[in-house]
Amino acid sequence: MKLASTVSWSALATIIRLANGFVSMKIVAVLVGPIGVALIGQFGNFNSIVMVLALGGVSSGVIKYTSQYKDNQEELRKVWRTVTWVSLTLSIPVIIVLLSFHNWLAQEFLHDVKYGSILVIFAFSLGFYVASSLLLNILNGLHEIKRFNLLNTLNSTLGLLVTIGLVYQYKVYGALLAMVTSQSITFFIIAFFVRKQAWFKFNNFFGKFDKYYFKKLLGFTAMSLTSMCVIPTSQMFVRGYLADHTSWDVAGCWQGMQKISDAYLMIVYTALGTYFLPKLANLQDKNQISKEINNGYKLIMPFVIGSAIIIYFMRNFIIHLLFAKSFGAMRDMFFWQLLGDCFKLASWILAYLMLARAKTKLFMLTEIIFGISFPLLSFLFINLAGANGAVMAFALNYMFYFVMFVVLYKKGYLF
Repeated sequence: MKLASTVSWSALATIIRLANGFVSMKIVAVLVGPIGVALIGQFGNFNSIVMVLALGGVSSGVIKYTSQYKDNQEELRKVWRTVTWVSLTLSIPVIIVLLSFHNWLAQEFLHDVKYGSILVIFAFSLGFYVASSLLLNILNGLHEIKRFNLLNTLNSTLGLLVTIGLVYQYKVYGALLAMVTSQSITFFIIAFFVRKQAWFKFNNFFGKFDKYYFKKLLGFTAMSLTSMCVIPTSQMFVRGYLADHTSWDVAGCWQGMQKISDAYLMIVYTALGTYFLPKLANLQDKNQISKEINNGYKLIMPFVIGSAIIIYFMRNFIIHLLFAKSFGAMRDMFFWQLLGDCFKLASWILAYLMLARAKTKLFMLTEIIFGISFPLLSFLFINLAGANGAVMAFALNYMFYFVMFVVLYKKGYLF
């Protein structure tokens, strides 16, 4: 599996997914406005936290050990059975909490109890969401890049169709409903496509619990729980603070900036997840690891920097194309957001090495430190610069993050 080949397949899938995402973004922006976009972003962060809790944060571990033992069916069976036990054990209490406290959670995170029914539907669809995520992680670990990208593309297309119908009919409520209902359908699509694969057998996933792999997966659980709980939580704090000290319209514009970043960086996220994680997990020689890291910078960073420059100079057209006139405050946010994106991706190439080498304590420490520093810097800069404070804080935070990882890499702490 070559990086260039992975990026090529990722690029093809990403172009289709971006087109779906752009259409969905435009529809949501026009029909629900900045306030609706902000609430959708808030629920997206909540969704991420719930998913990590339900999965036990084992996604990266599934990819690593599936890649490592892809030619050893017995070891794979032990890993997958253990993952199934972990996911079932954690999903059940999460579902119970969602069903029991749906109104309170809706008020706390979405600022309106009327969205409580969304959380009830989310609870009933959670099991399908967990199962589809595990199957995609297995395909990733088995280096089934074509099939992996095809299924992600189909899922994004499905999400677009569901979003169009529900947002048009129910506005913000429909957008939130689309986020949870498409999860159930996604599982059946994935199961249909892998049903004839030799590894897709009942006894590969249900059976004896393996203590050895449970202990191994605990490290990935700790890392994933830290990352996927700290980052969305910090974003929710920033979004809420921005809304309280400026307006929900401004918070919606900030959320729009996050959507733009996620859209054009999707190809890089996919390449890092599908190539770098399994590749770095298998390499043992430091010289080979350094070579892969250098190749990553040579291929990925020119794309990121070039994309950021193009997006900056096309920002007026992008706002008009993807959003609406009410998102005009976004124009001044582009420079700092795109600068932060460059530092973010430069640091992530090194951060994936830490994840692949299972540096649990170091990973958790860095995530917590910079997960706390982002809202703190945001609070400071929002008070000083208003609407642009959050994106200024984002750029500065990831600049510090990148510098720290360069030092750790040079000192050999990431190997």
